[in-house]
Amino acid sequence: MSQSKVTHCGTVVRIEGDSVFVKMEVKSACSECHAKGLCSAADMAEKIVETTSADSVKPGDAVIVEMDEGLGFKAVMFAFFIPFVILAAVLFGTYYFTGSETAAALVSLLALVPYYLSLILFKRYFRKKFVFTCRKISNISQ
Repeated sequence: MSQSKVTHCGTVVRIEGDSVFVKMEVKSACSECHAKGLCSAADMAEKIVETTSADSVKPGDAVIVEMDEGLGFKAVMFAFFIPFVILAAVLFGTYYFTGSETAAALVSLLALVPYYLSLILFKRYFRKKFVFTCRKISNISQ
């Protein structure tokens, strides 16, 4: 069973060794709306992503960047869900034991510091797990 992929179009910016750096324009859903000029909710951002490529690419080439959909869910878990659980558990636990909202807020925010430091320490692990690949757009039909 093949896993589904999350894909975005981009342009190769530079190549360093085996790494290909691709610039992608990330749009929110409402950026395509006909009323986006009147609304402040529409946003677009440019992101540069480090990828690997099986194709021979050079700066300026149009490529498609892919990642397994399951890895996207894992990234959301590490970036949002786990910190939220830590924050909520420490917030309610500290408030239960101290009765102080200020102390609970400060301790719960400080509890996230070790979590994010551990993410930094395991950066190599995550870099190996969360791999983006790119392929030339001209090779899609092959």
